[in-house]
Amino acid sequence: MYRISIILILGLIAFGCNNSQPVKAPIPELMKPDWNGIDTSVLPIKFGHCLKFNLDSIQRTAIVIDFKEEGSGIWIGLCFLNNDQIFGRQIPSSIINPDCLDLLDLSYLHINALENFQIIESYDINKDKIGIGSVSPVTSLSELNRDYLLGIEQRKKPQIPYNKNLTGINVVRECYFNIEKIKN
Repeated sequence: MYRISIILILGLIAFGCNNSQPVKAPIPELMKPDWNGIDTSVLPIKFGHCLKFNLDSIQRTAIVIDFKEEGSGIWIGLCFLNNDQIFGRQIPSSIINPDCLDLLDLSYLHINALENFQIIESYDINKDKIGIGSVSPVTSLSELNRDYLLGIEQRKKPQIPYNKNLTGINVVRECYFNIEKIKN
């Protein structure tokens, strides 16, 4: 019995799951940015532009990641920056033996609300490295600021590992990624 216990323990140690380095799943096509059919050449901003918004005495920085066209016009997918960290989340790729999907959280600003901004940089972003995790439509700069503040507060909470509590309510998957993660 003692030998069996030792063999089982050694087996679990040797073949156990290492949660410190999650296995990264490929990003599904449905979660990637896709702006086919939208003429982005007529827009004042481009994919990869880093924008600084001036909201009264507050400044918010975000990167242009996506474009969507709906009946009411064009929406610009923005991923907030907090220093060199972008807003993202790690979610399980499935319920059974999940891999980790690293996705970005975007606020989609309606083109009519694109004001009080300047382009401060243009990043060389690899579109294939981007998966979209959370989507929030905003129609004003005050709503954009609300999304930023909610994102900061959510990322202060302890993150639940992607492969734990898969069906739980109020599970925190939000996190930061270094901007280098999406660059070419």
